[in-house]
Amino acid sequence: MVSRPIASVEQFHPPVSQLAGHAVQFYETDAGLVEMLGQHIGSALKSGDTSLVIATKAHRQRLAEELQLRKVNMAAAINAGQYLELDAAETLAKFMVGGGPDQQKFADTIETVISRAGARTKAGKRLVVFGEMVALLWGEGKRDATVRLEELWNDLAQRHTFHLTCGYPIPAFDRLEHRQLFFSICGEHTHINPEESHAAKGSDQRRRSVARLQQKAKALETEIRLGRERILLLQKAAKSGTWELDIVNDIFSFSSAAARLLGFGCSSRVRLGQLMDLMYYSGDREAVFSQLQAAQRHRKDFATTFRVRQGEETRIISIQGKTFYNSGTPIMLGVLADVTPALEASAVPAPKMAAHSQRAH
Repeated sequence: MVSRPIASVEQFHPPVSQLAGHAVQFYETDAGLVEMLGQHIGSALKSGDTSLVIATKAHRQRLAEELQLRKVNMAAAINAGQYLELDAAETLAKFMVGGGPDQQKFADTIETVISRAGARTKAGKRLVVFGEMVALLWGEGKRDATVRLEELWNDLAQRHTFHLTCGYPIPAFDRLEHRQLFFSICGEHTHINPEESHAAKGSDQRRRSVARLQQKAKALETEIRLGRERILLLQKAAKSGTWELDIVNDIFSFSSAAARLLGFGCSSRVRLGQLMDLMYYSGDREAVFSQLQAAQRHRKDFATTFRVRQGEETRIISIQGKTFYNSGTPIMLGVLADVTPALEASAVPAPKMAAHSQRAH
């Protein structure tokens, strides 16, 4: 696939302010972040939405200045309970235990705030949230805790309606070993956005910023593009999660949703053999393995199903994907979905078993 400059990718996707769900915004500079937030939060406030900003003190101050420049009546919004803000570091400290986010403390801290903000939101209006606690964790080197916090936000979204955007500085992803964790982060989001290009405005400074962005994040640019490919796949299947296969090392990375479908606790990285061991019938393992091999050899899409045992139930899992190249290295991207209810409802039989396809012991 032909790589496109990161600064031009956003023209194919709507701005953050129009996106629902859980978006991630990558930015190069604080100025770029503040400008994006000014447009995003400013548009929300002018539309009558409620906004909750969980950010550093410096970013909150600069955002307030940006909103004033955009003619937003901040005093009125605050008095009406339409604009709420929390300090990212102080809020994060309330639910961190042993270097990671505690699920119950997260609920006590964040869910309480979301519930109150949702109650203040007028009928027909949105609750718009921006948070950078994840960026603080990443900056502290707490990589797994970062992914876990993204998962907790997604769990919260199952119980409350809000539109969340997370912010990460692009320079923080400057090492090769960050790539798999970057996948995990992208896998927890429904929209992925690089910082927008402002070169067309004619500013030399902004043109230089775009050039630096392209130079620093050449590998990340590909990751963002591949992250969007994951999302396009994900949108085609309900109750699904994404996966990536490192073909060189035979290691699967699963988003938290995909991991749960397979019986793992949260986002996981497992060997190909471990995935095969989950499959209840040897015939399923053979089918999946042959499909993976064919897709790798011929760069083609594939789709099949396999069965896993969960308690007393046998669940039918659909797996589909395709091969991509990241800086010359082949990887596979795809989605998993539990299709048991759909197949049962339509009376479609499960995959046929050959005589030798009994459960291997």
